[in-house]
Amino acid sequence: MALVKARKIDGAKPAAAVEGGDPLAWLEDADPALRRRAAHALGERPDAVPALSARLTREEEPSVRETLLTALVRTGTAEAAAALVPYLASEDVGLRNGVIESLQQMPAAVVMPEVAPLLTAADSDLRIFAAQLIGKLPHPDRLARLAGVIDHDPHVNVCLSAVEALMESGDPAALPVVERLGGRFPDDPFVAFSVDAARRLFSGA
Repeated sequence: MALVKARKIDGAKPAAAVEGGDPLAWLEDADPALRRRAAHALGERPDAVPALSARLTREEEPSVRETLLTALVRTGTAEAAAALVPYLASEDVGLRNGVIESLQQMPAAVVMPEVAPLLTAADSDLRIFAAQLIGKLPHPDRLARLAGVIDHDPHVNVCLSAVEALMESGDPAALPVVERLGGRFPDDPFVAFSVDAARRLFSGA
């Protein structure tokens, strides 16, 4: 019986070729499954951070985007954190939230130096995102950084974000810092409510 030659499917890539090649070559492939496999394979390669970040800018497939973020988290380097931080200013809410969650999973020691400068950014929304993120980092400078926001930021909503972050941290040492906000905005009912909530939280009421 004559052998029947297997029909090649247009655009398909042999699995062996993907396994044997450099995953970096597949990050820009038209097939989202190959892009996802490539991102997964690059998660422990620090040299792949620029390519992963560049692909994240253009990626529209949610499952691939999630794998790209996971790959950067697995890398866990300062370069990976620095690559993610600019996306905090993204207008894409899904991407921005994914980046926030990803940064929370990375070592605080590499994330804090990249995020802390955003506390003085011109955009108040960016300062809010930074305060919220710093509040979730188990870093020894967390209280001092958020205290600086409460003592000096001119925007009350940024200060309230710092208060919320400190309350979520559960550190009783934050109470005197939070109480200082009442002196800065004595006529703001939201500030009064937040300070009172902090007193009740940290007193165990």
